[in-house]
Amino acid sequence: MKHHALQLYDYHVWANTKICQHLKTLPQSIYEQEMQNVFPSISKTLAHIYITDAVWLSTMRESSFKQTRDMAKQLSSELEGKSLEETEVMFLGLTPEYTAFFAHQVDLDQSISL
Repeated sequence: MKHHALQLYDYHVWANTKICQHLKTLPQSIYEQEMQNVFPSISKTLAHIYITDAVWLSTMRESSFKQTRDMAKQLSSELEGKSLEETEVMFLGLTPEYTAFFAHQVDLDQSISL
């Protein structure tokens, strides 16, 4: 049976894919439309999810806080003005990185020290 952490990651990838598929069925203007919410737009929400995924991977790889923070700032700049399709490609690019990380772990239940 697949480890629970891997099942959760598979679900995460599936859910992000479903979100992107649904957003593609909506008028393109909705992606950047300002709204009253935690995040000012759908594009900013997806950027937050992507950056959080990248931060977690960096943390699990035991990168320094400074490296992780600098990477998050860089990604935030890179995501600015990206289309839904471009953001989706970035999401898809993280999947093989997570897969490789998980494949090299001896114990997926081990604690991570921050």
